[in-house]
Amino acid sequence: MRSLLLGALLALSCGGHVTVDSTTLTVGRGGDAILLDPARVNDGDSSEVCEQIFEHLVRYKPGTNEVEPALATTWEVADQGKSWTFHLRRGVRFHDGTPFDADAVVFSFDRQRDYQHPYHEPDFTYWDSNYRIIQRIEKLDDYTVRILIERPYAPFLAYLAMFPVSIVSPRAVRHWEHQFSRHPVGTGPFRFVEWVPGDRITLAANPDYWDGGPPKIGHLVFHLIPGERERLVALESGAVDVAYNLAPKDLGYVRLHPDLRVHKIAASNVAFLAMNMLHPPFDDVRVRRAVNHAINKSLIVKLLYQGLAVPAIGPLPPTMWGYDPTLPRFDYDPEKARALLREARYDPRVRPRFYVMSTPRPYVQAPERVSRVIARNLHDVGMDVELVVQPMQAHLDTTAAGEHDLCIRGWVGDNGDPDNFLYTLLDRDSAFSQRATNVSFYRNAEVHGLLTWAQETSDRTERIGLYKKAQRIIALDAPWVPLAHSEVAVVARAGVRGFWIDPSSMVYYRSASRGTH
Repeated sequence: MRSLLLGALLALSCGGHVTVDSTTLTVGRGGDAILLDPARVNDGDSSEVCEQIFEHLVRYKPGTNEVEPALATTWEVADQGKSWTFHLRRGVRFHDGTPFDADAVVFSFDRQRDYQHPYHEPDFTYWDSNYRIIQRIEKLDDYTVRILIERPYAPFLAYLAMFPVSIVSPRAVRHWEHQFSRHPVGTGPFRFVEWVPGDRITLAANPDYWDGGPPKIGHLVFHLIPGERERLVALESGAVDVAYNLAPKDLGYVRLHPDLRVHKIAASNVAFLAMNMLHPPFDDVRVRRAVNHAINKSLIVKLLYQGLAVPAIGPLPPTMWGYDPTLPRFDYDPEKARALLREARYDPRVRPRFYVMSTPRPYVQAPERVSRVIARNLHDVGMDVELVVQPMQAHLDTTAAGEHDLCIRGWVGDNGDPDNFLYTLLDRDSAFSQRATNVSFYRNAEVHGLLTWAQETSDRTERIGLYKKAQRIIALDAPWVPLAHSEVAVVARAGVRGFWIDPSSMVYYRSASRGTH
Protein backbone atom coordinates (compact mmCIF):
# COMPACT_ATOMS: atom_id res chain seq x y z
CA MET A 1 0.00 0.00 0.00
CA ARG A 2 2.76 2.41 0.94
CA SER A 3 4.57 1.91 -2.40
CA LEU A 4 1.33 2.43 -4.32
CA LEU A 5 0.66 5.70 -2.48
CA LEU A 6 4.16 6.96 -3.06
CA GLY A 7 4.16 5.93 -6.69
CA ALA A 8 0.85 7.69 -7.27
CA LEU A 9 2.09 10.83 -5.52
CA LEU A 10 5.23 10.98 -7.66
CA ALA A 11 3.46 10.16 -10.90
CA LEU A 12 0.76 12.78 -10.37
CA SER A 13 3.26 15.46 -9.45
CA CYS A 14 5.55 15.15 -12.45
CA GLY A 15 3.89 12.96 -15.04
CA GLY A 16 7.01 10.82 -15.25
CA HIS A 17 8.27 7.48 -14.04
CA VAL A 18 10.40 6.88 -10.97
CA THR A 19 11.42 3.45 -9.77
CA VAL A 20 10.11 3.01 -6.21
CA ASP A 21 10.81 -0.05 -4.10
CA SER A 22 10.94 -1.07 -0.46
CA THR A 23 14.37 0.52 -0.04
CA THR A 24 13.24 3.98 -1.19
CA LEU A 25 13.11 6.62 1.53
CA THR A 26 11.13 9.77 0.75
CA VAL A 27 11.47 13.09 2.55
CA GLY A 28 8.68 15.67 2.42
CA ARG A 29 9.84 19.25 2.81
CA GLY A 30 8.51 22.75 2.26
CA GLY A 31 11.25 24.15 0.03
CA ASP A 32 13.04 23.03 -3.11
CA ALA A 33 16.76 23.29 -3.77
CA ILE A 34 18.02 26.31 -5.69
CA LEU A 35 21.37 24.96 -6.89
CA LEU A 36 23.28 21.70 -6.42
CA ASP A 37 26.79 23.01 -6.88
CA PRO A 38 28.04 23.18 -3.27
CA ALA A 39 30.38 26.08 -4.00
CA ARG A 40 27.42 28.22 -5.11
CA VAL A 41 24.91 27.20 -2.46
CA ASN A 42 23.72 29.52 0.32
CA ASP A 43 20.45 27.94 1.44
CA GLY A 44 19.62 24.93 3.59
CA ASP A 45 17.41 23.06 1.11
CA SER A 46 20.22 22.99 -1.44
CA SER A 47 23.07 22.32 0.98
CA GLU A 48 21.31 19.35 2.59
CA VAL A 49 21.02 17.59 -0.77
CA CYS A 50 24.63 18.47 -1.60
CA GLU A 51 25.77 16.90 1.67
CA GLN A 52 24.37 13.54 0.53
CA ILE A 53 26.21 13.77 -2.83
CA PHE A 54 29.53 15.45 -2.00
CA GLU A 55 32.24 15.17 0.62
CA HIS A 56 35.05 17.36 1.96
CA LEU A 57 38.57 16.78 3.21
CA VAL A 58 37.19 16.57 6.76
CA ARG A 59 33.69 16.25 8.18
CA TYR A 60 31.81 16.45 11.47
CA LYS A 61 31.17 13.38 13.58
CA PRO A 62 27.47 12.49 13.44
CA GLY A 63 25.36 14.91 15.45
CA THR A 64 28.33 17.00 16.63
CA ASN A 65 30.67 19.80 15.59
CA GLU A 66 33.75 17.64 16.25
CA VAL A 67 35.93 17.31 13.14
CA GLU A 68 37.05 13.89 11.90
CA PRO A 69 38.84 12.63 8.74
CA ALA A 70 36.87 12.21 5.52
CA LEU A 71 38.54 12.45 2.10
CA ALA A 72 41.72 13.34 3.95
CA THR A 73 42.96 10.71 6.40
CA THR A 74 45.57 12.78 8.28
CA TRP A 75 47.00 16.30 8.26
CA GLU A 76 49.84 18.36 9.68
CA VAL A 77 50.01 22.05 10.51
CA ALA A 78 53.20 24.13 10.23
CA ASP A 79 54.47 27.71 9.99
CA GLN A 80 52.44 28.90 13.01
CA GLY A 81 49.20 27.61 11.51
CA LYS A 82 49.68 29.04 8.02
CA SER A 83 50.59 25.77 6.26
CA TRP A 84 48.25 22.76 6.24
CA THR A 85 49.29 19.48 4.60
CA PHE A 86 46.56 16.89 3.93
CA HIS A 87 47.14 13.22 3.08
CA LEU A 88 44.29 11.99 0.91
CA ARG A 89 42.27 8.80 1.05
CA ARG A 90 43.22 6.30 -1.65
CA GLY A 91 40.86 4.17 -3.71
CA VAL A 92 37.95 6.64 -3.75
CA ARG A 93 36.14 7.36 -7.02
CA PHE A 94 33.67 10.00 -8.08
CA HIS A 95 30.22 8.89 -9.16
CA ASP A 96 31.31 9.29 -12.81
CA GLY A 97 34.08 6.71 -12.27
CA THR A 98 37.01 9.14 -12.28
CA PRO A 99 39.54 8.87 -9.43
CA PHE A 100 39.59 11.18 -6.44
CA ASP A 101 43.13 12.56 -6.08
CA ALA A 102 45.15 15.70 -5.42
CA ASP A 103 44.30 17.16 -8.85
CA ALA A 104 40.59 17.04 -7.94
CA VAL A 105 41.22 18.82 -4.64
CA VAL A 106 43.30 21.57 -6.28
CA PHE A 107 40.66 21.98 -9.01
CA SER A 108 37.81 22.21 -6.47
CA PHE A 109 39.56 24.96 -4.48
CA ASP A 110 41.09 26.87 -7.37
CA ARG A 111 37.87 27.28 -9.33
CA GLN A 112 36.65 29.31 -6.34
CA ARG A 113 39.91 30.98 -5.33
CA ASP A 114 41.12 32.06 -8.78
CA TYR A 115 38.90 34.63 -10.49
CA GLN A 116 40.65 33.80 -13.80
CA HIS A 117 39.95 30.07 -13.53
CA PRO A 118 38.02 28.87 -16.62
CA TYR A 119 35.29 27.38 -14.39
CA HIS A 120 34.98 30.22 -11.88
CA GLU A 121 31.41 31.35 -11.21
CA PRO A 122 30.46 34.85 -9.99
CA ASP A 123 28.29 33.58 -7.12
CA PHE A 124 30.83 31.71 -4.97
CA THR A 125 29.53 33.69 -2.00
CA TYR A 126 30.88 31.52 0.80
CA TRP A 127 34.42 31.78 -0.55
CA ASP A 128 34.34 35.54 -0.23
CA SER A 129 32.97 35.31 3.30
CA ASN A 130 34.97 32.44 4.78
CA TYR A 131 37.80 31.25 2.54
CA ARG A 132 39.50 34.37 1.20
CA ILE A 133 42.29 33.65 3.66
CA ILE A 134 43.48 30.79 1.40
CA GLN A 135 46.41 32.05 -0.68
CA ARG A 136 47.41 28.91 -2.54
CA ILE A 137 46.80 25.18 -2.75
CA GLU A 138 49.59 22.93 -4.01
CA LYS A 139 49.75 19.34 -5.19
CA LEU A 140 52.75 17.68 -3.53
CA ASP A 141 52.05 14.26 -5.04
CA ASP A 142 48.98 12.35 -6.26
CA TYR A 143 47.64 11.97 -2.72
CA THR A 144 49.06 14.95 -0.84
CA VAL A 145 48.06 18.62 -0.98
CA ARG A 146 49.24 21.68 0.92
CA ILE A 147 47.01 24.67 1.66
CA LEU A 148 48.73 27.95 2.50
CA ILE A 149 46.75 30.65 4.31
CA GLU A 150 47.71 34.26 4.85
CA ARG A 151 47.64 34.29 8.66
CA PRO A 152 46.88 32.00 11.61
CA TYR A 153 43.15 31.26 11.53
CA ALA A 154 41.68 29.36 14.47
CA PRO A 155 38.40 28.22 12.81
CA PHE A 156 40.12 26.98 9.64
CA LEU A 157 39.66 23.23 10.15
CA ALA A 158 36.01 23.72 11.13
CA TYR A 159 35.44 25.67 7.90
CA LEU A 160 37.05 22.89 5.85
CA ALA A 161 34.33 20.54 7.10
CA MET A 162 31.62 22.67 5.48
CA PHE A 163 29.80 22.05 2.20
CA PRO A 164 31.25 24.99 0.14
CA VAL A 165 34.64 23.27 -0.05
CA SER A 166 33.23 19.93 -1.14
CA ILE A 167 35.40 18.12 -3.66
CA VAL A 168 33.77 18.01 -7.09
CA SER A 169 34.52 15.88 -10.13
CA PRO A 170 36.72 17.96 -12.46
CA ARG A 171 35.54 15.95 -15.46
CA ALA A 172 31.88 16.66 -14.65
CA VAL A 173 32.48 20.40 -14.17
CA ARG A 174 34.38 20.59 -17.47
CA HIS A 175 31.62 18.68 -19.25
CA TRP A 176 28.60 20.53 -17.80
CA GLU A 177 30.26 23.92 -17.23
CA HIS A 178 27.58 26.38 -15.97
CA GLN A 179 25.04 23.55 -15.76
CA PHE A 180 27.05 21.52 -13.25
CA SER A 181 24.64 22.71 -10.55
CA ARG A 182 21.96 20.64 -12.33
CA HIS A 183 24.22 17.61 -12.80
CA PRO A 184 26.23 17.29 -9.57
CA VAL A 185 28.94 14.63 -9.27
CA GLY A 186 30.76 13.93 -6.00
CA THR A 187 32.10 11.02 -3.97
CA GLY A 188 29.34 10.85 -1.33
CA PRO A 189 27.03 8.04 -0.22
CA PHE A 190 24.36 8.98 -2.78
CA ARG A 191 24.68 9.83 -6.46
CA PHE A 192 22.43 12.22 -8.34
CA VAL A 193 19.67 10.72 -10.51
CA GLU A 194 17.08 13.37 -11.33
CA TRP A 195 15.82 16.83 -10.39
CA VAL A 196 12.33 17.91 -11.38
CA PRO A 197 12.26 21.53 -10.15
CA GLY A 198 9.27 22.32 -7.99
CA ASP A 199 8.64 18.62 -7.42
CA ARG A 200 11.44 16.25 -6.38
CA ILE A 201 15.12 15.40 -6.33
CA THR A 202 16.01 11.71 -6.60
CA LEU A 203 19.31 10.23 -5.45
CA ALA A 204 20.51 6.62 -5.59
CA ALA A 205 22.87 4.72 -3.31
CA ASN A 206 26.52 4.87 -4.35
CA PRO A 207 27.42 1.17 -4.78
CA ASP A 208 31.13 1.92 -4.38
CA TYR A 209 30.95 4.15 -1.32
CA TRP A 210 34.24 4.01 0.59
CA ASP A 211 32.84 4.34 4.13
CA GLY A 212 31.30 0.98 4.97
CA GLY A 213 29.84 0.22 1.58
CA PRO A 214 26.61 1.47 -0.01
CA PRO A 215 23.79 2.94 2.10
CA LYS A 216 21.00 0.63 3.21
CA ILE A 217 18.39 2.63 1.30
CA GLY A 218 18.48 2.28 -2.46
CA HIS A 219 16.92 5.64 -3.33
CA LEU A 220 16.56 8.88 -1.41
CA VAL A 221 13.83 11.23 -2.69
CA PHE A 222 13.41 14.85 -1.54
CA HIS A 223 9.81 15.70 -2.38
CA LEU A 224 8.47 19.26 -2.36
CA ILE A 225 5.16 19.54 -0.45
CA PRO A 226 4.67 23.25 0.35
CA GLY A 227 1.83 22.98 2.87
CA GLU A 228 2.43 21.94 6.49
CA ARG A 229 -0.85 20.03 6.67
CA GLU A 230 -0.21 18.32 3.33
CA ARG A 231 3.17 17.12 4.59
CA LEU A 232 1.53 15.70 7.70
CA VAL A 233 -1.12 13.91 5.63
CA ALA A 234 1.56 12.46 3.34
CA LEU A 235 3.49 11.25 6.39
CA GLU A 236 0.44 9.65 8.00
CA SER A 237 -0.53 7.87 4.78
CA GLY A 238 2.98 6.52 4.24
CA ALA A 239 3.48 8.53 1.05
CA VAL A 240 6.59 10.01 2.68
CA ASP A 241 8.79 8.54 5.38
CA VAL A 242 10.19 11.75 6.86
CA ALA A 243 8.69 15.25 7.06
CA TYR A 244 10.29 18.59 7.88
CA ASN A 245 8.83 21.80 9.27
CA LEU A 246 5.47 20.52 10.43
CA ALA A 247 3.37 23.12 12.23
CA PRO A 248 4.42 23.26 15.92
CA LYS A 249 0.75 22.93 16.93
CA ASP A 250 0.61 19.53 15.18
CA LEU A 251 3.54 18.02 17.06
CA GLY A 252 1.41 17.20 20.11
CA TYR A 253 -0.83 15.09 17.89
CA VAL A 254 2.23 13.49 16.24
CA ARG A 255 3.62 12.42 19.63
CA LEU A 256 0.44 10.44 20.29
CA HIS A 257 0.47 8.76 16.88
CA PRO A 258 1.63 5.11 17.16
CA ASP A 259 3.32 5.12 13.75
CA LEU A 260 5.22 8.43 13.98
CA ARG A 261 8.24 9.62 15.94
CA VAL A 262 9.51 13.14 16.64
CA HIS A 263 13.28 13.69 16.47
CA LYS A 264 14.42 17.03 17.90
CA ILE A 265 17.63 18.96 18.37
CA ALA A 266 18.36 22.38 19.86
CA ALA A 267 19.88 23.60 16.64
CA SER A 268 22.62 26.16 16.25
CA ASN A 269 20.61 28.95 14.66
CA VAL A 270 19.20 32.44 15.00
CA ALA A 271 16.29 34.31 13.41
CA PHE A 272 16.58 38.08 13.30
CA LEU A 273 15.04 41.27 11.99
CA ALA A 274 17.82 43.16 10.21
CA MET A 275 17.76 46.94 9.77
CA ASN A 276 19.64 48.30 6.76
CA MET A 277 21.94 50.91 8.29
CA LEU A 278 22.67 52.40 4.86
CA HIS A 279 19.03 53.52 4.60
CA PRO A 280 17.55 56.30 6.72
CA PRO A 281 15.99 56.22 9.28
CA PHE A 282 17.92 53.08 10.32
CA ASP A 283 21.22 54.93 10.22
CA ASP A 284 20.06 56.43 13.57
CA VAL A 285 20.77 54.19 16.58
CA ARG A 286 17.75 55.65 18.38
CA VAL A 287 15.44 54.32 15.66
CA ARG A 288 17.12 50.91 15.75
CA ARG A 289 16.74 50.73 19.53
CA ALA A 290 13.11 51.84 19.20
CA VAL A 291 12.43 48.94 16.83
CA ASN A 292 14.03 46.58 19.35
CA HIS A 293 11.76 47.86 22.12
CA ALA A 294 8.70 47.59 19.83
CA ILE A 295 8.93 43.85 19.09
CA ASN A 296 7.26 41.40 21.47
CA LYS A 297 9.65 38.45 21.04
CA SER A 298 8.17 36.43 23.91
CA LEU A 299 4.74 36.51 22.27
CA ILE A 300 6.22 35.47 18.92
CA VAL A 301 8.01 32.51 20.52
CA LYS A 302 4.95 31.46 22.51
CA LEU A 303 2.32 31.74 19.76
CA LEU A 304 4.18 31.18 16.50
CA TYR A 305 6.97 28.85 17.59
CA GLN A 306 4.64 27.09 20.06
CA GLY A 307 7.48 27.02 22.58
CA LEU A 308 9.92 25.26 20.22
CA ALA A 309 12.34 28.18 20.58
CA VAL A 310 13.78 30.61 23.07
CA PRO A 311 13.83 34.39 22.64
CA ALA A 312 17.21 35.59 21.36
CA ILE A 313 19.24 38.30 23.09
CA GLY A 314 22.10 38.32 20.58
CA PRO A 315 23.52 36.51 17.55
CA LEU A 316 24.88 33.39 19.30
CA PRO A 317 22.60 30.53 20.37
CA PRO A 318 22.74 29.50 24.06
CA THR A 319 24.32 26.15 23.12
CA MET A 320 27.42 27.77 21.59
CA TRP A 321 30.60 28.63 23.45
CA GLY A 322 31.05 32.38 23.65
CA TYR A 323 27.35 32.96 24.36
CA ASP A 324 26.89 35.78 26.88
CA PRO A 325 23.61 35.78 28.87
CA THR A 326 24.46 39.20 30.36
CA LEU A 327 24.33 41.15 27.10
CA PRO A 328 22.56 44.53 27.11
CA ARG A 329 19.04 44.01 25.85
CA PHE A 330 16.04 46.06 24.82
CA ASP A 331 12.98 44.51 26.41
CA TYR A 332 9.50 44.87 24.96
CA ASP A 333 8.48 48.41 25.89
CA PRO A 334 6.21 50.23 23.39
CA GLU A 335 6.29 53.47 25.39
CA LYS A 336 10.08 53.54 25.31
CA ALA A 337 9.97 52.80 21.57
CA ARG A 338 7.63 55.76 20.96
CA ALA A 339 9.84 58.06 23.05
CA LEU A 340 12.95 57.09 21.09
CA LEU A 341 11.18 57.64 17.76
CA ARG A 342 10.08 61.10 18.93
CA GLU A 343 13.62 61.88 20.04
CA ALA A 344 14.92 60.81 16.62
CA ARG A 345 12.19 62.93 14.92
CA TYR A 346 10.96 59.92 13.02
CA ASP A 347 8.52 60.85 10.26
CA PRO A 348 5.49 58.52 10.56
CA ARG A 349 4.64 59.13 6.89
CA VAL A 350 7.69 57.05 5.95
CA ARG A 351 6.84 53.41 5.10
CA PRO A 352 9.99 51.27 5.32
CA ARG A 353 10.08 48.27 2.97
CA PHE A 354 9.99 45.10 5.05
CA TYR A 355 11.16 42.02 3.11
CA VAL A 356 10.28 38.48 4.18
CA MET A 357 10.63 35.05 2.59
CA SER A 358 7.58 32.91 1.83
CA THR A 359 9.47 29.64 2.35
CA PRO A 360 9.61 28.02 5.82
CA ARG A 361 13.08 27.87 7.30
CA PRO A 362 14.50 25.86 10.23
CA TYR A 363 14.87 29.08 12.24
CA VAL A 364 11.40 30.44 11.38
CA GLN A 365 8.79 27.97 10.21
CA ALA A 366 6.06 30.57 9.57
CA PRO A 367 7.92 33.63 8.25
CA GLU A 368 4.86 35.44 6.88
CA ARG A 369 2.97 35.08 10.16
CA VAL A 370 5.98 36.26 12.15
CA SER A 371 6.39 39.25 9.82
CA ARG A 372 2.76 40.27 10.29
CA VAL A 373 3.13 40.23 14.07
CA ILE A 374 6.25 42.37 13.74
CA ALA A 375 4.47 44.76 11.37
CA ARG A 376 1.63 45.09 13.89
CA ASN A 377 4.10 45.76 16.72
CA LEU A 378 5.74 48.49 14.64
CA HIS A 379 2.37 50.00 13.70
CA ASP A 380 1.52 50.23 17.40
CA VAL A 381 4.51 52.52 18.01
CA GLY A 382 3.93 54.66 14.93
CA MET A 383 5.96 52.91 12.20
CA ASP A 384 3.95 51.53 9.31
CA VAL A 385 5.79 49.25 6.90
CA GLU A 386 5.34 47.97 3.37
CA LEU A 387 5.50 44.18 3.49
CA VAL A 388 7.26 42.51 0.54
CA VAL A 389 6.88 38.69 0.50
CA GLN A 390 9.18 36.78 -1.87
CA PRO A 391 10.30 33.24 -2.70
CA MET A 392 13.52 32.24 -0.96
CA GLN A 393 15.98 32.83 -3.80
CA ALA A 394 14.57 36.28 -4.56
CA HIS A 395 14.67 37.09 -0.85
CA LEU A 396 18.33 36.10 -0.57
CA ASP A 397 19.25 38.06 -3.69
CA THR A 398 17.42 41.29 -2.86
CA THR A 399 18.50 41.44 0.76
CA ALA A 400 22.13 40.61 -0.13
CA ALA A 401 21.96 43.54 -2.56
CA GLY A 402 20.59 45.82 0.17
CA GLU A 403 17.24 46.64 -1.46
CA HIS A 404 15.37 46.31 1.84
CA ASP A 405 14.93 48.67 4.75
CA LEU A 406 13.97 45.85 7.11
CA CYS A 407 14.10 42.12 6.51
CA ILE A 408 13.68 38.82 8.28
CA ARG A 409 16.73 36.68 7.85
CA GLY A 410 18.24 33.84 9.79
CA TRP A 411 21.34 31.76 10.05
CA VAL A 412 21.98 28.12 10.74
CA GLY A 413 25.51 27.62 12.02
CA ASP A 414 27.66 25.69 9.58
CA ASN A 415 30.14 24.74 12.29
CA GLY A 416 30.53 25.02 16.04
CA ASP A 417 32.60 28.19 16.01
CA PRO A 418 31.21 31.65 17.00
CA ASP A 419 33.18 33.13 14.10
CA ASN A 420 30.66 31.54 11.75
CA PHE A 421 27.93 33.74 13.24
CA LEU A 422 29.72 36.92 14.24
CA TYR A 423 32.14 37.38 11.36
CA THR A 424 29.79 36.09 8.69
CA LEU A 425 26.74 38.07 9.78
CA LEU A 426 28.11 41.22 11.43
CA ASP A 427 31.66 41.98 10.30
CA ARG A 428 32.32 44.80 7.85
CA ASP A 429 34.07 42.31 5.53
CA SER A 430 30.71 40.59 5.06
CA ALA A 431 28.86 43.77 4.04
CA PHE A 432 30.10 43.81 0.45
CA SER A 433 27.74 45.00 -2.28
CA GLN A 434 25.36 42.53 -3.98
CA ARG A 435 26.64 39.48 -2.06
CA ALA A 436 26.35 40.59 1.55
CA THR A 437 25.79 38.13 4.37
CA ASN A 438 25.84 41.11 6.74
CA VAL A 439 22.47 42.41 5.52
CA SER A 440 22.36 45.21 8.10
CA PHE A 441 25.48 46.58 6.39
CA TYR A 442 26.83 47.13 9.90
CA ARG A 443 30.43 48.37 9.77
CA ASN A 444 32.08 48.86 13.15
CA ALA A 445 35.88 49.11 13.11
CA GLU A 446 36.26 48.02 16.75
CA VAL A 447 34.10 44.94 16.20
CA HIS A 448 36.15 44.11 13.09
CA GLY A 449 39.36 44.32 15.13
CA LEU A 450 38.02 42.08 17.88
CA LEU A 451 36.72 39.45 15.45
CA THR A 452 39.97 39.44 13.46
CA TRP A 453 42.01 39.09 16.64
CA ALA A 454 39.78 36.18 17.75
CA GLN A 455 40.45 34.43 14.43
CA GLU A 456 44.21 34.59 14.95
CA THR A 457 44.49 33.13 18.45
CA SER A 458 43.95 29.46 19.21
CA ASP A 459 43.40 30.12 22.94
CA ARG A 460 39.69 29.50 23.47
CA THR A 461 39.55 31.46 26.73
CA GLU A 462 41.01 34.48 24.98
CA ARG A 463 38.64 34.05 22.04
CA ILE A 464 35.62 33.92 24.37
CA GLY A 465 36.67 37.21 25.96
CA LEU A 466 37.05 38.85 22.55
CA TYR A 467 33.70 37.56 21.35
CA LYS A 468 31.94 38.82 24.48
CA LYS A 469 33.40 42.29 23.96
CA ALA A 470 32.29 42.29 20.33
CA GLN A 471 28.77 41.12 21.23
CA ARG A 472 28.34 43.93 23.77
CA ILE A 473 29.26 46.56 21.19
CA ILE A 474 26.92 44.97 18.66
CA ALA A 475 24.08 44.82 21.19
CA LEU A 476 24.34 48.56 21.94
CA ASP A 477 24.61 49.47 18.24
CA ALA A 478 21.44 47.39 17.65
CA PRO A 479 21.74 46.54 13.93
CA TRP A 480 19.27 43.67 14.50
CA VAL A 481 16.34 42.66 16.55
CA PRO A 482 17.49 39.14 17.56
CA LEU A 483 14.25 37.14 17.49
CA ALA A 484 14.64 33.47 18.39
CA HIS A 485 16.81 30.37 18.53
CA SER A 486 14.63 27.46 17.47
CA GLU A 487 14.60 23.74 17.97
CA VAL A 488 14.48 21.66 14.83
CA ALA A 489 11.90 18.87 14.81
CA VAL A 490 11.99 16.16 12.16
CA VAL A 491 9.10 13.68 12.13
CA ALA A 492 9.59 10.18 10.74
CA ARG A 493 7.65 6.99 10.50
CA ALA A 494 8.48 4.61 13.32
CA GLY A 495 10.44 2.18 11.12
CA VAL A 496 12.89 4.81 9.90
CA ARG A 497 16.20 4.57 11.74
CA GLY A 498 19.84 5.53 11.46
CA PHE A 499 19.55 9.12 10.19
CA TRP A 500 20.76 12.00 12.32
CA ILE A 501 20.18 15.74 12.61
CA ASP A 502 23.31 17.84 12.62
CA PRO A 503 23.56 20.98 14.83
CA SER A 504 23.44 22.84 11.51
CA SER A 505 19.85 21.46 11.11
CA MET A 506 20.83 19.33 8.13
CA VAL A 507 19.76 15.68 8.14
CA TYR A 508 22.17 12.96 7.01
CA TYR A 509 20.93 9.69 5.55
CA ARG A 510 24.05 7.64 4.78
CA SER A 511 23.26 5.23 7.66
CA ALA A 512 19.46 5.38 7.38
CA SER A 513 17.21 2.39 6.94
CA ARG A 514 13.46 1.89 6.81
CA GLY A 515 11.31 -1.01 7.87
CA THR A 516 8.41 -1.97 10.05
CA HIS A 517 8.23 -1.52 13.81
